[in-house]
Amino acid sequence: MRNALPSWLTDLGAAAVLVVVFWVQPLRAADEARTAAAGAVLAAVVAAAVLARWRCPILAPVIAVLATGIAWAVNVTTDPMLAAAWCLYPLALRRGVLTRIIGSAAVLVMLIALMLHGNTGPTGVDQRAVYAALAVGASWLLGHAEARRLEASQHAVRQRAEAGQARRQTAMAREVHDVVGHALSVIGAEADISRNLPGVGASELRASLTSIEHRARGALEEVQALVRALRAGRSDSGGATPLPQLVAAARVGGVEVTTRIDQIDAPEHTSLVVSRVVQEALSNVIRHAHASHCEVAVWQEDRAVSVRVDDDGCGHVGGHRPGTGLTGMRERVEGIGGSLTVTGRLEGGTRVLAWVPTEVAS
Repeated sequence: MRNALPSWLTDLGAAAVLVVVFWVQPLRAADEARTAAAGAVLAAVVAAAVLARWRCPILAPVIAVLATGIAWAVNVTTDPMLAAAWCLYPLALRRGVLTRIIGSAAVLVMLIALMLHGNTGPTGVDQRAVYAALAVGASWLLGHAEARRLEASQHAVRQRAEAGQARRQTAMAREVHDVVGHALSVIGAEADISRNLPGVGASELRASLTSIEHRARGALEEVQALVRALRAGRSDSGGATPLPQLVAAARVGGVEVTTRIDQIDAPEHTSLVVSRVVQEALSNVIRHAHASHCEVAVWQEDRAVSVRVDDDGCGHVGGHRPGTGLTGMRERVEGIGGSLTVTGRLEGGTRVLAWVPTEVAS
């Protein structure tokens, strides 16, 4: 608003009111034409300082103080430094150390000058000095208070922007980890199985390479979808991988998988989280668990979808620091108000249990 038309019109109105209220009558009552002419010039200088207060925040209050002080000396104004106070406000908004020193020194010099010079009496400098001190002090304090409010508001805006950027980066890291990590895990496991199979023939090897190529192309398509989503301002690839496809990939990776997957009727955000949980759990089974068998169960309750993935691998080690995949899986679930636990099973292996709500809490 400093350079906008409404701000300029406000300053123009303030200058007109100050001149009419505090300068016109003393100028008419001036004894000499020379004094009246000098007073008119000083009034014009004060009005110009009021209009230039945003463009010249340091010079404008100094000019207003000097012009009003001279006018006091020749008795051509009754302005109790309201014009100076009006001009001082933009300077008080500045938060620099130099600005504070200049503003405080200007106020101090003005008050000292007012107390030492001029006329005395009930309408003299003493009474006007009190009014001037009140006006200037109020303007300076209001400017400082507004500057601190603006600074706090800007800091809050920056914090919100930084938090939003951090959330987008975290979401992007989760998507890249889940999409690329899962695909590479399955490809690596399938290649390892093909390499270690005894007496593998050319046809079997060709079929395995074809499957690996298919999965690599699928992963590339998912990465491209993620890039398009990021360019469009989203932080996810936009679609949930079907659970049967995830199970099939785990089986190709050498793990026997039994399933109990019910038909679920859930919103897109819930389906995406369920898919990512199953995807990451199966990726961990392939990469870390050294398991030969796992069970995937997905069923829908009243207002949530439950996911359970059990394996017979090496088990969950207590106190082990969770990796990127587990952290991302927990962030996804808890981000929409759900819960996730990863525990060791009594019979050996690991259990991943997630509760994913179908309605996101506000």
